Amino acid sequence: MKSLISRGGLLAAVLALSFGLSPRPGLAQPPAPVLTPTQVAYLQAETRRIEDAFVQKVMLITGASREQVLRAIPAKGRLTDRLPRIYNSLERDLKAPLTDEQQGRIYAAEGERKQALKELPAQAAAK
Repeated sequence: MKSLISRGGLLAAVLALSFGLSPRPGLAQPPAPVLTPTQVAYLQAETRRIEDAFVQKVMLITGASREQVLRAIPAKGRLTDRLPRIYNSLERDLKAPLTDEQQGRIYAAEGERKQALKELPAQAAAK
C-alpha cells in the first residue's frame, strides 16, 4: 500500500512537471537573471566574504579555531541539518557543551548569512 501511495505521488509530480505546473502553487521561483562575467565574479567574491564573516563570528562566539569551525560546517550539498552538525562538531572539538547563548548567537549568525546570500543575486545583477 505504501509503495502505491508513493508511486501515485511520484506520478502526479511527473505529470504536473510535464505540463509545466509547479507541484506546489506559490513556490515557483522567478527565472534567475543572466549575469555578466563581472557580475559572476562579484557574486563569487561576495559569497566567499559572507561565508568568511560567518566563520569569524562563530570563532568569536565559541573561541574555536578557524580549522575547527571549517571542519564543523558540513560540505555544500550534504543532506544534514547545518546548525546541529556545527553545534555537535564544535562541542566535540572543544570538549565542552555550547551554552544556550552561544547556540542562539550562532543561530542568529546563520540567519544573517542566509539572508545575505539570498539578497546577493539581486545585488550582483544591479552591479
